[in-house]
Amino acid sequence: MKKIFFFIAITSLSLGFTSCSEDDTVMEVPVPNPNPNVEKQLTITSTGSYDKDKDMYYSPIGMEVTFTTKNESNTITDAVYYVDGVRIIGNKYKHTTIATVQVQARRAGYLDSNNIKVQFAQKPY
Repeated sequence: MKKIFFFIAITSLSLGFTSCSEDDTVMEVPVPNPNPNVEKQLTITSTGSYDKDKDMYYSPIGMEVTFTTKNESNTITDAVYYVDGVRIIGNKYKHTTIATVQVQARRAGYLDSNNIKVQFAQKPY
């Protein structure tokens, strides 16, 4: 009988020490900004011929153009490119008919690039 009372006493004493209390305060550690570049905007360029007066790139029909994205002097190799709002795979694009397309680069942690125009046409442009 003494063993049962001893077991009950030990069990209730151990439950008393492990009970939860609502008055425990939780300290949250501040997290540093995960995207320190969020205020920096991307800049996109193309391998097509650039006309400064028209602010447009030109490329012959069927010729592939390559896009490059930078932030200040750093090249962003994992940017995602959108042609007329549709995501493309990689950084190369070609068009088989006469067209003018809008291209934009995006990457998490940066502001999206401005749109650039690329016109695919026959020479002379």
